[in-house]
Amino acid sequence: MSPGEQKLRDDMKAALRAKDAQRTQILRAILAAAKNRAIELRIEAIPEVEFVAVLKREAKQRAESLDFARKAGREDLIAENAAAVAIVESYLPKQMSESDLRSAIDAIMRETSAGDVGSVMKEMTRRYAGLYDGKLASRLAGEITSGRTPR
Repeated sequence: MSPGEQKLRDDMKAALRAKDAQRTQILRAILAAAKNRAIELRIEAIPEVEFVAVLKREAKQRAESLDFARKAGREDLIAENAAAVAIVESYLPKQMSESDLRSAIDAIMRETSAGDVGSVMKEMTRRYAGLYDGKLASRLAGEITSGRTPR
């Protein structure tokens, strides 16, 4: 079991003891999604990288629900979904900043023979999976590997 999943299980037990129904429901849903992912992959427990991907997917779904509630003007659902988004996002790892990404890409290019975007991104995923914005990293890798100065 990944460390993130174990923390989530412990927090769910605490929410149950505190009779926090909304938090319990959200944490159960995340754990169920993680279990479903493990079943899809035919493994006993998902690794941390997959767990972070499940968290991101759950956060995105709840953010979309929040957006729909805002468009519909449903104040009751807005508050509920905003709380759900906050709970799920609290379990996501802190994302790397643009300067951290630049440093990581530079280090990868120095330490490996990676000279193109694909090989840099492959190594980024191996080292920092779930810790960075893929679009930003890809753009920076493209600019750095082509010799242009990153913005």
